[in-house]
Amino acid sequence: MAVAPNKPGDTNAHMIYVPVIIFSIVCPFLTGLRVWSRLRKGGRLGPDDYFILAALTFALASSGIMIASCQYGFGQHIFNLTPENKIETLMYFYICQITYKTSINLTKCSILMLYDRIFGNVRWIRWLCWFLVACVALYAIASVTATIFQCNPVPRAFNKLIPGTCIDNGTFWYANAGFSVATDLIILFIPMPLVYQLQIPRVQKIALVVVFALGGFVVITSCLRMTTINIAATSPDSTFDIASTMWTVIEMNVAIVCACLPMVRPLLVKLFPKLMPKSSSGRNKYAYGADTGGISGFGSKGYISSHSQDRNDPSEWARIEATDGIYMTTIRKGDQSSEEYILHDDKSAQTSEAHAAAKKGTHGIHKTVQYSVEYTK
Repeated sequence: MAVAPNKPGDTNAHMIYVPVIIFSIVCPFLTGLRVWSRLRKGGRLGPDDYFILAALTFALASSGIMIASCQYGFGQHIFNLTPENKIETLMYFYICQITYKTSINLTKCSILMLYDRIFGNVRWIRWLCWFLVACVALYAIASVTATIFQCNPVPRAFNKLIPGTCIDNGTFWYANAGFSVATDLIILFIPMPLVYQLQIPRVQKIALVVVFALGGFVVITSCLRMTTINIAATSPDSTFDIASTMWTVIEMNVAIVCACLPMVRPLLVKLFPKLMPKSSSGRNKYAYGADTGGISGFGSKGYISSHSQDRNDPSEWARIEATDGIYMTTIRKGDQSSEEYILHDDKSAQTSEAHAAAKKGTHGIHKTVQYSVEYTK
């Protein structure tokens, strides 16, 4: 098969420039919207927010590093680069491998901390989230260390003229991609059992599944990246065959986007009111009503609560709480047609009225205004 001659003007740099420019706008915007959504009305940032801010920092650093690499010839044929530019572009590529691994693993930790924030009182969810955070953190340290010291001496990673030895990058990159896809799949399915058991209208359940299944896009990009790893690892024209680097940039930033979308639900409520409807009560009250300050049902082992700092804000997530078992709620419409949302990120304590109801022995059904809340195992 004839190979087209290498022309001095040939470049694939646009494969880096396009996703970098797009995500350098989208990711900071969504992260800022997430922070605004959290801080508005006196809210506070949590560990999940700090993790995503750190992930965004490393993602932006990766984007800047790859832009600098392109300035020295990344995207062009390696045979057309001067020895000095070849070393510079490969050095920036080497540094980007470190920032990429740091960013992608910080994003995973952010999503797991978000699950802990929402489902933290479901014991197995909390233990699983913290176990996975530990695994991801340890793997991040190991993979970043292996990336830094992939060659002996270290500068040989970007200057092959230096005598020494290097690890098999192809095998290392496949192992890293395999771990990333495996953890992405686990993270993707963690909330699904709880969402499936929620006794809420089908359209709202589908909306919740879609919100939590957004991580599937990360899995797709990770798999697409895996198909290009062998080319990047074995190509004699490593600065021109950069499809793997393009997917690396996309995967890292798509992960941040997917981690932020569930937290910008207030905007989604306004854009798609039918999927996440506001209260239709004539008095603009929700399932808990203004009389009690919250609804809570207590079972023999745990409880589900649904309450908000601001009762006139239907865009909040409700926290699912339980100790040993999982007790899901069915909220029935009364005379004042209204529906309450099941998920909330607020960690505020149960209201005094709810505890009073518990002391009186309310176990199966707790009525508030015109609504009944049923609990099933």
